[in-house]
Formats: sequence, structure tokens, C-alpha cells
Amino acid sequence: MKDNEKQLNTSPEDNRGEKSAPFENDLTSESVAETEAETLIQPETQIAQPVNVQSEGGENPENKTSASFERKKLSKEEALKQFENRKIEAPKKSKWSWVSYVVLIGVIALGIWFIFKDVSDNMGGENAGSFVDVVKGGDWRFALVTLAVLAGIIFCDWFKYVVIMKTTTGKCNFKTSSKVAFLGKYYDNITPFAAGGQPMQIYYLHKKGFSGGVSSAVVLIKYFVNMFCWLLCALLLMACNIGVLSQIADQTWAQVIKIVGWIGLALNLLLPTMIVLFAVLPRFANACTSGLVGLGTKIKIVKDKDKTMGKALNTVNDFRSSIAIMSKKPLNFLALIALCFAEVLLTFAFPYCILRMFSAIGAEQGFGMLIQVMALYAFVQQSVAIIPTPGNSGAMEKVIMEALSAVAGGAVLMWSVLTWRMVVYYIYIVIGICLTLYEMFRKIYRKNKAKKLAAQSRQSENLVQSPSEDDEKPLT
Repeated sequence: MKDNEKQLNTSPEDNRGEKSAPFENDLTSESVAETEAETLIQPETQIAQPVNVQSEGGENPENKTSASFERKKLSKEEALKQFENRKIEAPKKSKWSWVSYVVLIGVIALGIWFIFKDVSDNMGGENAGSFVDVVKGGDWRFALVTLAVLAGIIFCDWFKYVVIMKTTTGKCNFKTSSKVAFLGKYYDNITPFAAGGQPMQIYYLHKKGFSGGVSSAVVLIKYFVNMFCWLLCALLLMACNIGVLSQIADQTWAQVIKIVGWIGLALNLLLPTMIVLFAVLPRFANACTSGLVGLGTKIKIVKDKDKTMGKALNTVNDFRSSIAIMSKKPLNFLALIALCFAEVLLTFAFPYCILRMFSAIGAEQGFGMLIQVMALYAFVQQSVAIIPTPGNSGAMEKVIMEALSAVAGGAVLMWSVLTWRMVVYYIYIVIGICLTLYEMFRKIYRKNKAKKLAAQSRQSENLVQSPSEDDEKPLT
């Protein structure tokens, strides 16, 4: 048992063998720069769903339609062992990886074009006003508040991983946590449905020397807790502010955002609802899941009934394992929940801060306007959740422009949305591309340097091995 505990709680400081060699390039490696993040681990089998775990009889639960969910209290070691079987693959090189970057640039350009076009249409072709003019009219006392909110979002996202690392490994690992947080943001932003961040985070932690169980647990614990906090806040804001969309001038867009927003929220709530049902009513949830999967098989939506059912049950087991690990440290668990709620609320409030900074909203409108903008953003976020573009680009810019037209307009709204989008999205793309180029040039430099050193070494060996002229003369 002690040997198992040592293996499950391994960290870079405790594990210096060949398999735990640290990741040579901290943020982006050669393979990372050349590949799509989603090729590392298939998200539908490795992120939302856990890895197949062999049952006592040697059968894979994915191949058992009648598999049932059992409520059993897990220890931290048992929970980590369930994650330990997760398959973590190295990035695969692809000659078509450049296509994703072309698509990314295209949808970003489309989104920016939507912003300028909306303002131009609303102003009848008049000059919308420059960014300098908007800045001059802004409230730069509130700019400090905006910077503080942004710092709070970054801090919460980083410190969530610190808390989880402390719980799983016994050490905070501040530096590693910050890099994991950035990798998640960057690869979520460049892959459809934000599917690339979690696989890259798991792979990075594994290459840094953490065991497969710890690497998977750290990322999935954050995913599950953050998902519940995010959806709960969105649900409350949308349900308590249903009439907020009635203030949008174009009521066609108001109806579209409302309907698609609730559809997006319903789809996002499927996974947590299933998890809660399995935890409270396991037999009922198992029967419902089996029935839905069977229906999907009949109408040709689901190809493999047994495999899909197994994945659904494994997802619940992943959640149980995550909760079992965190529940061993109640204070850490409470801190993680508080950080998740804080990050979500600050993220929802950030558009309001930008609008106030540029004086698009007056200070006299008070706390009620903050809630209104947060509710508008919640509707926007849920309505674009089904758009399969990286970072929901193109759709996000268009929809948020229409939604925020309920509280602001003109050039101030245009530059506010551009500034907000730059800070929360574009900046990660720019930093990621710069780091990728840096790693690429550093790789070329190191390769050339290694060639020169090898050539010099061969020259030295030839000089040592070749006989001198005096040695070659015959004795007289």
C-alpha cells in the first residue's frame, strides 16, 4: 500500500527518473508548435469522459450495457488510481496544422469586421469616431477598477490550480500552476468548443514529471468544479433577468439571443444534471441514460450503444473521484469553490467595467446596471456556446454587439467591445503565437549549434587519429 501511495503522489521533486524528465520547453515544445491540441487526446474520451478502467472480471465497462453506477466511498489513493489508467499520448505531427491557424485568423477578422459594420450601419455611414476620442472621454479613475478586476480573473484562474496541486501532491507548485493556466487558456481559444486546453494541460503536467493520475486529476477536478459554478451563475442571472433582452432595439435579435441562449444553457446542463442524478438516484439515472442511448442508436445518432453507455458511466466515476480527492481537504475544497465562483462573477462583470471605463454607462445607474450587463453577457455566452469556431469568434463579436446595444451604442460600444475582446481573447492568441515562433527559432538555433559542435568534434577526432609525417617516415 505504501508503494502505491508513493507512486500515486509522485511529483517532479520526488521523481527524477527517465519517465519523469521535465518538459524541456516550459510553455510550448517542438511538437506543440506544429500540431493541433485536439490531436493529443480525443476530448470526448479523455476529457469529459474518463479512461476505460478494467473491472474486476477483466471486462471493460464500455462493453457492458448493463453496467451500473455504485455509490462507494473512495479514499484519495483509490480515486487517484482510477485516474492513473488514463492514456496520455504525445502530440502527433500533422502537415495540415497550418490550416487551423488560417481558419483562426479568418474568424477573428470576421468578428472584427462585424463590430465595425454594426457601428457603421447604426450611424448611417457617419464617422464613428477614433479610439483616441473615446479614450479622452473615458473615466480613467474607473480604469484602475477594470485593471483590478482583470488581475482578479487571472489570479483566480491561476490559484485554482495551486489549490488542487497542493491537495493532490502536497506541494503548491506556483510556477507550474501558472503555466498550466496559460496553456489551458491558449489552447481553449484556438480549438473549436474549447476542446484543446485540457488535453494539453494533462500532457504538459505529465511531461513535467507528474504521474498520469495526478496530471489527469488536477485538470479534471478544476473542470468539474468550474463547470458547476459557471452554469449555476449563468442560470441564476438568466432566470432572474428574463426581461433584460427587451431593451435591445432590434427585437429580432433579442428573440434569437433568448431562444438560442436557453438552448445553449440546456445543452450545457446535460452533463451536470446527469452527474447529480447518478449521485442521488443512481438506478433511475442509469435507466434514463440507457434509454436515451438506446434511442440515439435507433435514430442513428449513436453508433456504438455499449461504448457510449460506458463513457457516460465513466464520466460519473471521474466526477466521484474528483470529489473524493478534494473532500479529504475540506478547506482546500471550499477555497477552490470560492475561487471558481469569484472568477466566474468577475468574468461576467468585466464587460461592465470596460463600458464604465469608456463612459458608455453613467455612474448614476448604479448596481442594477451591473446586474443587467452581467445577465446580457450570460445570455450571449450561452447562445454562442454551440458555435464550432475557435473561441466562438465571429459569432461572439456579432452577438455581444447586439446584446450590449441595450445599454450603449455608437463608437463607444464598438471600441469597448474591441478592447474587451482583445483583453480576454486576442491577447492570448498573440502571446501564444509569439511563444510558438520563439520556440521554433530557438529550435533552429539549437539544431544549427549542435551541428557545428558535432563537426568540430569530428575534426578534433580526425586530428588525433591521423599520424604525423615524422611517424610515417621509415627508419633508416
